[in-house]
Amino acid sequence: MGRIELLPPDVVTKIAAGEVIERPASAVKELVENSIDAGATRIDIDLEQGGTELIRVVDNGHGIHAADLPLAFAAHATSKLRSADDLFRILTKGFRGEALASIGGVAKVTLQSRRAEEPAGAEIKCDGGIVGDVRPWGGSPGTRIEVRHLFYSVPARKKFLKSAATEIGRTTDIVEWLALSHPGLHIVLRHNGKLVYDIPASASFTDRVALFFGGNVRDGLYHVDSGPADDNGLRLQGWIGDPAIDRGNAKLQYLFVNGRWFRDRSLSYAIQEGYRNLIMTGRHPVAFLFLTVPPDQVDVNAHPTKAEVRFRENSLLFSLIRATIKNRLLKENLVPRLTVAEQPLTAPLPSPTLFSPRRELAERTLAPWEAIPARKIEVPPPDLPFSYSPPPSRTPSIPFVAPPPRAAEPPPPPPVAPQPSAPPVEFPIPATGTALQLHDAYLVMETPDGMLVIDQHALHERILFEQLQRRIRDGKLEVQRLLIPEPIDLPANHVAVVLEAKDALADLGLEVGEFGGNTIILSSYPTLLSRRPPHEILQGVIDYLVTKEQLPPKEVMLDHLLATMACKAAVKAGDPLTPEEISHLLELRAMAEDSHHCPHGRPTSLLFSRQDLDRQFRRI
Repeated sequence: MGRIELLPPDVVTKIAAGEVIERPASAVKELVENSIDAGATRIDIDLEQGGTELIRVVDNGHGIHAADLPLAFAAHATSKLRSADDLFRILTKGFRGEALASIGGVAKVTLQSRRAEEPAGAEIKCDGGIVGDVRPWGGSPGTRIEVRHLFYSVPARKKFLKSAATEIGRTTDIVEWLALSHPGLHIVLRHNGKLVYDIPASASFTDRVALFFGGNVRDGLYHVDSGPADDNGLRLQGWIGDPAIDRGNAKLQYLFVNGRWFRDRSLSYAIQEGYRNLIMTGRHPVAFLFLTVPPDQVDVNAHPTKAEVRFRENSLLFSLIRATIKNRLLKENLVPRLTVAEQPLTAPLPSPTLFSPRRELAERTLAPWEAIPARKIEVPPPDLPFSYSPPPSRTPSIPFVAPPPRAAEPPPPPPVAPQPSAPPVEFPIPATGTALQLHDAYLVMETPDGMLVIDQHALHERILFEQLQRRIRDGKLEVQRLLIPEPIDLPANHVAVVLEAKDALADLGLEVGEFGGNTIILSSYPTLLSRRPPHEILQGVIDYLVTKEQLPPKEVMLDHLLATMACKAAVKAGDPLTPEEISHLLELRAMAEDSHHCPHGRPTSLLFSRQDLDRQFRRI
C-alpha cells in the first residue's frame, strides 16, 4: 500500500456529494428545506429533464447577506449551529452545512439573493467546486438558485440515474412530503415548462391529500390526536385511513417528527399494530402522523440524508402510536359499504309483437317464470305469515356458542310429497333484528340504513376471538382436559417449533408435551372451541407457527394464535343455521367490540344502502 495522504478538496467534495446528493430529487429536497428554514411562504421549483439539466428554486424568504455568499459553498458552513450542544436541540430542516457545497461540487450553480432591508442583492457562481466572485444583483427579496448539468463533473454518477419520468417522480414525492408537513406553504412545481403542482397556501391538509392521492383517500380519513403533550413531552396528531382504503404497500404511510419527514420501521410496525385484526395480512393502512417530540429526545443527525432519526424513548412512541390509532378506530362504525358500479341508462327495447323478429331477444329480458308457459302456483292465503319448510336434507348445525337446550328433533320424513296438514317451520320475516340465511353462508337483514349482508363465518370468528381474548385476560378461560391425551405426529422441525411455544399455547388452553420421536400429545383445549375436534384446532395453530422464521413477541403471537383458533372453530360457509342460531349470532354481534371485521381483517358485513337500492331500481 502507498503512503497516507490528504485528499484534494475537490475529491472530498465529490465524495460528500455522493452521500448527500444521490439524484436530482435530493438536491431539490435540500434547496427547498433551506428555503423553508429561511421563512419562505412561497417556493417555485422548475425542472428540466427530470432535474438533470436544470433545477431552479426561487423563494421569498429572508435572503442571504452579500458578504456570506462565498461561505454558502464552503463545506460545513451554516447559520443554524454554533456548538455541538446545538445538535441536540435542532428545530430547522438543515444544519450540516453540506448541501450547497456538495451540489456545487458536481454541477454549475448560480446563487442570487437579496434581503428585504437591502436596496440590492448579490450573486455568486460555483462551477464544479470552483467558487467565483460576488457580483451585484437587482432581483426581488428572497433567494434564487439555479443548478445546471447535475453530475457533469462525475459522468459515472450520471449514468446511474433513471429516466426523466422516474426522476421527476422522485421529486414529486419530495414535494408531497414538504407540502403535507407545511400546510401554510405555497409550492409550485413545473417540469419542462409544464405545471405539475400549484398548491396555494390556503389549501388545507385534506385538500392536499386529495390533490396528491385522490378524493377517496381524503374521504376515508379520520383525525387523530393523543391530546396535550404527556409528561415526556410527546404528542401525536394527524390522520389515519379507514381500513377500507388500505393499500398493497406502505407508501401511503407518512411519518413526521417536529415537521421533519422520516422513516422508521419500528413506528411503521406500530401503525400496523394499531390496525391489527382490521386489515388482512399483506395489506397496509393509510396514515399521516405528526409527532411532537422535545428536540433533546430525538437525534436527527443519524444519516447524511436526514431520512432516519433516533429516539431516546422509542418504546414510548411505539405505544403512543398504537394506542392512539386503536382507540380512534374503536369510535368509528367501520362496516364497509357495498358499492355497485353505475350502469348507464339505456333506451328500453320496443314492445315486441307477434311479428317482431326480435321477440326471442325481448323474451330473454323477462324473468324466467315469464318466459315459460304459465303454470298453477300454490300460494298461502293472504292472512297467513310467510313460512318456509326446510328440505329433508337440511339439518340444523351444532349449536356454536352456549345455545339454549332444544328438544330432540324427529328424523327427516321419507322422500314423499308433503302432507297438507303438516305445519311448516316458521321463519322470521326479514326485518330489523332478524335475518335470512342465503347459500348457507350469508345472512341478510334489514337495517335503518338499508340492507346488511353478513358473512356468518367471519362474524362468528370475530365473536369467538373476542370471547377467548376476554376470558384469557380475566383468567376465566374454561379448559377441557382430555380423558386420554391425543397423540399427534408431526415433522421433526414442527415438533421443535411447537415445544418452543409451549408456554404460550398453555395460556390458550392448549397443553402440549413431548411423547417421543416426532409425536407430541395434546392434553387439553378450550371448552369454548369444542365445536371442532381438538387436533384440528391445534393443527391450525401449528400451521401458523411454522410459517415464522422466529417466534414473535408473546403478546403478538397470542393474538395471532387466538385468531387462528377462532377461525378453525367458527361456523363455515356451507353450514346451515337454525333460526334460533341466527338470532343468537345476531345478539352476540350487537355485543361485540369490533363486529365489522374478523380477526384477520376481512369485513364481516357489507351495507347496501337504501339509496343504492333506489338507484339500482331507477327510483332516483
